[in-house]
Amino acid sequence: MKRSLLLTVLFVVLGIGAWFALNHKNQKGSRISWDMDFAVRNTDDIGKIFIADRKGRTALLERKEGGWIYNGKYNARPTAVQILLSTISKINVLNIPPAQAVDPMVKKIAGTGIKVEIYDKKNKPMKVYYVGGITNDEQGTIMMMEGSEQPYVMHIPSFVGSLRVRYLLGDDEWRDRSVFCEKPENIEEITVQYPQEKSESFKLEKTGNATYEVQPFYSTTPPSKSPQRKGVAEGYLLQFESLAAEAFETTNTNRDSVVQLVPFAIINLKKTDGSERSVKFWPTATDFVPETGKPYVVRYFTEVNQEDFLLTQHRVFAPIFRGYSYFFE
Repeated sequence: MKRSLLLTVLFVVLGIGAWFALNHKNQKGSRISWDMDFAVRNTDDIGKIFIADRKGRTALLERKEGGWIYNGKYNARPTAVQILLSTISKINVLNIPPAQAVDPMVKKIAGTGIKVEIYDKKNKPMKVYYVGGITNDEQGTIMMMEGSEQPYVMHIPSFVGSLRVRYLLGDDEWRDRSVFCEKPENIEEITVQYPQEKSESFKLEKTGNATYEVQPFYSTTPPSKSPQRKGVAEGYLLQFESLAAEAFETTNTNRDSVVQLVPFAIINLKKTDGSERSVKFWPTATDFVPETGKPYVVRYFTEVNQEDFLLTQHRVFAPIFRGYSYFFE
């Protein structure tokens, strides 16, 4: 009897203690000031993000139907956008700097900080803040809300390092690196030229509903007398759904000399809407088979529509480097 009474009293005391602790925590949380609340928890509400630094570099990301657009012109790189949105949603205060550190932090943000403006889908500002550098212990990133005079050390729980690098600037960092990204049903024609192996160059043309004809590209190459392999042309077109470069090489000083060389391959893709894309490949990096010492290509310099210059990997693009004979029994 006494034992039961003792247990009952104990549970009541523990319950009151838990309620008090939770209530105290909620009251404490409610006192968090507006300039500490950097995160946008639901990133689906975001319609636009603008980033700028003191050097005049800017990045404008806008949510459109089908994806994000960078600077009103280019498709944004999906992985870069995803990392940024994840940062925006998870960012949290790590600690409040001591009073003696505030002035130096504010001055540093004023001199080298990045401004971040986040808008909803109706173009209404959601958050505007400045991103500074990493702390001396490399545990957090200094940030300050616009209109506030108090900087904070921010972080993402379970992540150690600078958050500033996630707020990218510059075309090559934000632009989508896709070289080909087409559904087979949207492809009207593909030509593949091998300037140094003309007999394997070919033209694949759509002749009807899901029917395709493969012909030699050069008139000097005799048409194959063997029947066309069933399903091979359709399978080949599937390879063009998602082919991306490793990196942009916009500032590569060798570009002018590279594009003067004879390319390994020239691939032209024409869509059913009439738009076209021309891509050239030049081998730039090789490796050797350990057993035989035979060289093989690892990477290519790649030019798209005589505008973009990129670095691509052979292992990614190898499936589209087929020859004319591949399509026939």
